[in-house]
Amino acid sequence: MIQRLLFILFGVIVCAGSLAARPVPATPQGTPTIILAEPYTVPPNQPVPQPRSTVGIINAVCDVTLDFVGCNVIPGSINILCDTNADGVPELMIPLKNVMLINPLLVRATVPPLGPQLPGTPFPLACCGGKANAVLSQTITAGDDNIFGTYTITQTVEIDLGQRAPVVISTSPSSLDCAVPQNLIVPGACFLLGDGKPNVTAVFAVDRSNPANVVQSKAFVIVNSSVIDALFDFGAANAGKTFLIYAAGPNGTSRNLTALPEGTPTPCPLGNEQGVQVTVTCRAAASGGGTGGDPGSVALNERCELERDAAGAFSLVISGGKYPADSTLTIGGITPKKVKVQDLDAATGMYQKLLARKKFCNGLPGNVVITSPTSGRVTAFFCNQSCTP
Repeated sequence: MIQRLLFILFGVIVCAGSLAARPVPATPQGTPTIILAEPYTVPPNQPVPQPRSTVGIINAVCDVTLDFVGCNVIPGSINILCDTNADGVPELMIPLKNVMLINPLLVRATVPPLGPQLPGTPFPLACCGGKANAVLSQTITAGDDNIFGTYTITQTVEIDLGQRAPVVISTSPSSLDCAVPQNLIVPGACFLLGDGKPNVTAVFAVDRSNPANVVQSKAFVIVNSSVIDALFDFGAANAGKTFLIYAAGPNGTSRNLTALPEGTPTPCPLGNEQGVQVTVTCRAAASGGGTGGDPGSVALNERCELERDAAGAFSLVISGGKYPADSTLTIGGITPKKVKVQDLDAATGMYQKLLARKKFCNGLPGNVVITSPTSGRVTAFFCNQSCTP
């Protein structure tokens, strides 16, 4: 009767649960109920959360508090299992914190931010939403009242996280010549839905100092679920301005906060899920004009190839372009320990290969950004190599 009154009072969503135990005791009776105990916030231009619904918590800014009502077990731990590859089998485990028994019918727990790597979201970027499992676990230890020895009871309840809006991590390059059209490599997550359909229908830039100044990409290609290649023509009139970069689709617009939504718990970072504002700065055209090798250009012919020596050490060979002798290199935001220029082109005085060695594997797959401090030349492209099988 109490559970029925709770259902009428709160209008909660009732989900069928399953129990598993070793050994199997008498099956407790009751139907678990999951509701959202506290309101949560999402970034602008994302679906507004519905009261007492889990749909949309995938886009929550910072933490989310959940109430578990009418549980069949009194959990000591709770995990959410997310299906990351849309095969119907949840596999990514997200532990909840501050699991508290409020009363015999109510357990409260928090899905916390994943700082310091992802301080703005409680969900890993590999989790793009949809149906997930909440697994409640209760461990019974051996004692005078337990002749079976230590065993664990688990209860699994299906919940709907909602679909994640596109996630934009960064852009390459981050500074470019706006006098000529430029390609931007935009890494992120959830650019494709689980069924392969696009989760991005527009890529655009918003002037940080004048939100009315919006520049839409001329064209873009979703390379895969974590990379977009977008063509922008900012125009010389935008020289010196800084733009916030967004991707938008059927499930909302990517996060790039300049202010926290009202009601957001603090502390909570601005910017994207990593707490970084994703921007591109327009600079004046380099003297002499042109494209391709000019500062700010994005590579069209560059390629990367991993090599491994007899001792098992990896090196990355970059070729297909012309590289000044003072070229510096980052791979997925990581600076290799050693970078050597190779194969001098006597006609141009530049080199045709770069060789990176040591301490770069954690940046792969990732964006390769080549910069010449003297000329200001920037070349960027995505390298899909990986040091792990």
